[in-house]
Amino acid sequence: MDMRKYSGSAFLKVDDIKASGPRRVAIVDVREGKYGRPDMEFDDGTKIGVNATNTKVLMNAYGRNSDSWVNKKVELAVGEVEYQGEPKACIIIKPISGLDKKDPPAPPSMGDKIPF
Repeated sequence: MDMRKYSGSAFLKVDDIKASGPRRVAIVDVREGKYGRPDMEFDDGTKIGVNATNTKVLMNAYGRNSDSWVNKKVELAVGEVEYQGEPKACIIIKPISGLDKKDPPAPPSMGDKIPF
């Protein structure tokens, strides 16, 4: 019997990644979650709420449709994002499997930085 459902919350926290170091997982599901953002589940049974920064990274790598993200391998690490003008530690997602060319990447938004 798979005992993960009896072991408490499967949602990862920054401290979980700090303790174990970066981890590589495959995306198995993306669905609408609480707090106006998607929840993503991985092949090891863990989950995260996907913030706007990680959503943009995944859209640029794998396309706008979350169905094309399933079975893609990613690395979860600790990084920083700006939240309300202050740096905040968070779990960042780094795509590591091949890019899916079926769905074009999202166009840049007006708030995106343009590299020169």
